[in-house]
Amino acid sequence: MSTLGYAHTSTPLEDETEISGIVTDVNGEPLAGVNIRVEGRVIGTATQPDGTFSLTVQQDPPFTLLVSIVGFKAKRVEITESVVEDLEIVLEEELISGGDFVVSASRVEESILKSPVSIEKMDVLDIQTAASPSFYDAISNLQGVDFSTQSLTFKSINTRGFGANGNTRFVQLIDGIDNQAPGLNFSVGNIVGISELDLESVELIPGSASALYGPNALNGILLMNSKSPFDYQGLSFSIKQGVNHIDSEVEDPSLYQSYDFRYGNSVNNKFAYKVTASYLRAQDFVAQDYRDQSGIVERGDYPRGDRRVFNGVNIYGDDILTIGGIADGVISAGQRPGATPEEQAQAAQISAIRSLLPDGAAGAFSAPGFRESEFVDNTTESLKLGTALHYRINDNYEVLGQYNIGFGSTVYTANDRFVLDDFNIWTAKLELRNPNFFLRAYTTQEDAGNTYAANTVATRVNQKAYITPYFQAFANARTQGATIEEAHQQADQVATANQQQYLPGTDGFENEVDRLRALSLADGGALFLDKSDLYHAEGMYNFSNIIDPSTVELIAGANYRLYDLNSEGTLFAYEDVTNQEEFNINEWGAYVQASKSLLEDQINLQGSIRYDKNEYFDGQFSPRASATFTIADQHNIRASYQTGFRVPTTQDQFINLDVVSRLLIGSNQTLVDRYRFETNTVYTAQSVQEAQQIAASGGSAAQARAALEAVAFEEFDTEKIQTYEVGYKAFLWDKLMVDAYYYYSSYRDFIAEIQFVQGVPNGLTNDPGSFDADSDAGKDAIINGGVLTQEYGFDVNADGNVNSHGWGLNLEYSLPKGFLIGGNVTYNKLLDQDDLIAQGFRASYNTPEWRYNVKLENRSIIENLGFNATYRWQDAMLWESSFGSAVVPAFGTLDAQFSYKLSNYNTILKVGGSNVLNERYTTSFGNPKMGAIYYFSITFDQFLN
Repeated sequence: MSTLGYAHTSTPLEDETEISGIVTDVNGEPLAGVNIRVEGRVIGTATQPDGTFSLTVQQDPPFTLLVSIVGFKAKRVEITESVVEDLEIVLEEELISGGDFVVSASRVEESILKSPVSIEKMDVLDIQTAASPSFYDAISNLQGVDFSTQSLTFKSINTRGFGANGNTRFVQLIDGIDNQAPGLNFSVGNIVGISELDLESVELIPGSASALYGPNALNGILLMNSKSPFDYQGLSFSIKQGVNHIDSEVEDPSLYQSYDFRYGNSVNNKFAYKVTASYLRAQDFVAQDYRDQSGIVERGDYPRGDRRVFNGVNIYGDDILTIGGIADGVISAGQRPGATPEEQAQAAQISAIRSLLPDGAAGAFSAPGFRESEFVDNTTESLKLGTALHYRINDNYEVLGQYNIGFGSTVYTANDRFVLDDFNIWTAKLELRNPNFFLRAYTTQEDAGNTYAANTVATRVNQKAYITPYFQAFANARTQGATIEEAHQQADQVATANQQQYLPGTDGFENEVDRLRALSLADGGALFLDKSDLYHAEGMYNFSNIIDPSTVELIAGANYRLYDLNSEGTLFAYEDVTNQEEFNINEWGAYVQASKSLLEDQINLQGSIRYDKNEYFDGQFSPRASATFTIADQHNIRASYQTGFRVPTTQDQFINLDVVSRLLIGSNQTLVDRYRFETNTVYTAQSVQEAQQIAASGGSAAQARAALEAVAFEEFDTEKIQTYEVGYKAFLWDKLMVDAYYYYSSYRDFIAEIQFVQGVPNGLTNDPGSFDADSDAGKDAIINGGVLTQEYGFDVNADGNVNSHGWGLNLEYSLPKGFLIGGNVTYNKLLDQDDLIAQGFRASYNTPEWRYNVKLENRSIIENLGFNATYRWQDAMLWESSFGSAVVPAFGTLDAQFSYKLSNYNTILKVGGSNVLNERYTTSFGNPKMGAIYYFSITFDQFLN
């Protein structure tokens, strides 16, 4: 630390200190944008482009300045005079940030080396030097992170098992704002997230974080922090141009373009503001797995040839149907109240020949479907706009308002491939900050725009183009004496001829798609409406100004949240069917944490507990206990016991969505009662299939009935986890960073989907009348098609515990001449998969056992020239989801970039690419094959060092 050149040229006011000076590196070069903050206060400033700064503090000396900028070792400068001029501060560069501080692990600032739990961090330099096209892609290089990539801009992050498309066990915060879509309960990647130029840091906690962050931080939490306009001023912008679809099977080479803009300014160090904007447009990678799901491991080709049944993974509209099932639907439609005379007459005709219309394998067929590339517009766009206003009331209080809005179009995978078209989310936040507390309130408002379900569109086109004429021709052939096989052949000829006017590219197809996209799911179309909102308020207080931190450091906080569901009946069930009002969900929580240091900070003990209450579930306690031990001032050993829980999502509780193959129904008791699941007995779909196979193979009716397994309904509960973890972290010889951990997790009340079948002679929610599903006649009707049935998807809690464990090791080593080599390896294993399967659940662990990253970089090989190369590999794994299941092959991919700094112009030129070897890979079942993206970028930063 250097504090040279003190001078007393003026007399400041009482209780006021004036400081001015310059910050340079060891070569005497001025450093711009260095953050200079008064310890324990919000007041601070940043150095100008020439490295100079001035600061007035409403406090008499002595006090401490904290001086920091990414890429350099932070310093503490003691101020002992009321006027300090020409202060010179010299900062030393560091390749490995062993002195980084984080706040996410304990909600208080602490050294990353002494964090009580595993934590990963990306800073401004990591973001700047990453080879990936965006910072969000670069998160996949962090230790233990898995990605499910559904499109260029929709990527789901996961850690420590149970990955998913749209991960509801992982929380993502931007400046304290939950980045979830309220109607989905998961983050939609970074399509409407934060601008890269405005991102200061990323902190990631793998594993449970509910003790401090509440519900759903079950498998991890990601905190993205934007740049304060007080600390990061001036103009910056970036232009990125690239190309993808090189050597593609479905697209010609296409332009990848991305633009970012940011401007921040401070007025008299009291008022500051910023505006940000970013835009991305590209032709997305296309899902093109055409294997037949009925034999996905052994065979799979396209087109389907002469096969009557073919259900391709990314072939839409080819759902497997049965002639008997369609017949039952026609009969039921004619018998329902309000049926038209035409429907009644058709029902009577089909009822008379029902014995000629086969069920099961004999009656099965599927329509020739459509590939994603034939009718889905895979143009992805993302526009993000933001602004923030900051005002320092005095040296201790800062108030800020923040508004962000994002618009986008992309594709993501759930139980269908959903096309997010003109989707938007906006957030608004008001916050009051003090070094000892914060108060924050925000809202998230979602609008699904013109979003639609791709498979639903294709299936309903085929209902008109192929399925209806197929059924009519089959029934006619059977009445004329044709055998079942002859009837199928004749039906296919008629339906194929009719489908020609509804193939992609024809007016018939385009008109029908337009009609279905304009019609909501609730009305028989494919339009997905969702205008759900989230309202959130929280606060936290640090008692360090009341209780001496050397005795104990105590913090406490609380929050309240409201979900206001609004899908106009397309996604969620109505709470009030008459007034068509959907459910609201209220929840609140509170926590307290105490920390104690012993033996001159060589031992740190910490304990916290949180209580949360959701109006539909019992209250939930989430304790956490941890200890860190520092040996020889550099070896840090940590041990922790953590708990977490997940409140069933809004969809888990209240979904009411027809996905053609089944009806997804929420597990809230209101819907259990509405659909009479407990009074009109339901049977597992697997047992119904087994019973039908017994009947078809000549087994007795009694044998078939015995195979049926009734579903017993129990109280739906939150999913819980307990995790034990030990770890070691050290920064050795100023050259080597070591981070290692082992964890063991036990899940209880694990939430999984089951499928069951119900006889519904009078419609889904109507009284079944004289039909008795428990009687022999009722069981025979369900097995043999004597009653209309409906298959449901429904979430329940698994019995017992579901255990998993794993470990990770991360190393970074600083080599001579500025080279840095690093890498990490992680292992994750589900221990109780057989128990889940035995209960009839998909395990859906969806995580490779082995995964590693290796990187080599140098920020200055020669003057102003740097590079970064990262190779990422993961093991093969079984992917299971509502979309389908199959093995995802192992893959490795290389990202690389070279950058050149034009110092005189505050500009960096970069050329690079992701997956530069263009080795196609898929991260998860049913998602696109990712190819290379090559790009060139120009980034200007007024305060670039």
